[in-house]
Amino acid sequence: MVELNIDSFLRGKNVRNLSGHERGVVAREFYGLDDLDTADEEITFVISNDVDAIASSFFQGMFSKSVREFPTDEEFLSHYKFLASPSVFRQIEQGIKRIRTKRGSAFAH
Repeated sequence: MVELNIDSFLRGKNVRNLSGHERGVVAREFYGLDDLDTADEEITFVISNDVDAIASSFFQGMFSKSVREFPTDEEFLSHYKFLASPSVFRQIEQGIKRIRTKRGSAFAH
């Protein structure tokens, strides 16, 4: 198991809300998610209770490619485990849903 912690990306800054697509892309690169998407082991991503919100824009920047690597939400969430407060986990689920909706709408046209 690989454990990633949002605090290492935040570098001690007191950040309560994660937002911004570009910042999410930077976080993706910081953690090397392109490589971790295909890792054989599960990835646990720890989000401290100091974080109150993860905006869909940040989540999409960080995890759009990852979500699309897996055919279902369940497979994505089996590979990437999120340790977060219930409210932040609901925001993560909403981010996944938005990624899938965007993907689906792109193919509908």
